Amino acid sequence: MSAQFDKVHATTVIATAAITAYRFVSYGGAHTATLPTTGPGDSQGIAEESAAIGEAVSVVTGYSYLVEASAAISAGAYVKPAADGSGKAVTGSLTDHCARALGAATAAGQLVEVQITEHVHA
Repeated sequence: MSAQFDKVHATTVIATAAITAYRFVSYGGAHTATLPTTGPGDSQGIAEESAAIGEAVSVVTGYSYLVEASAAISAGAYVKPAADGSGKAVTGSLTDHCARALGAATAAGQLVEVQITEHVHA
């Protein structure tokens, strides 16, 4: 599989914790854990590069980007951040997601292209 994406929009976030590239980033400047219903912990997008505390990092917020899988993800599956706070992606649901897989990941650690969507929280 060739890694691809179609980045349309990005914003700059100041890291409040160490951030790893290709992981979900919150409005609060850290990796996103399981999506909250509101607030600064919600996912703003996906980090383009890694950043240390206090550094600026570009976060993709529009159309698609690559995200690191925490487990296998099927093509077409709804996706959300893993509960462990790593910012990695796991399979979500119709009522709890922030992206949709455009490809598949067969194992943890693989990059999968996701379409960044309007957030839905149960």
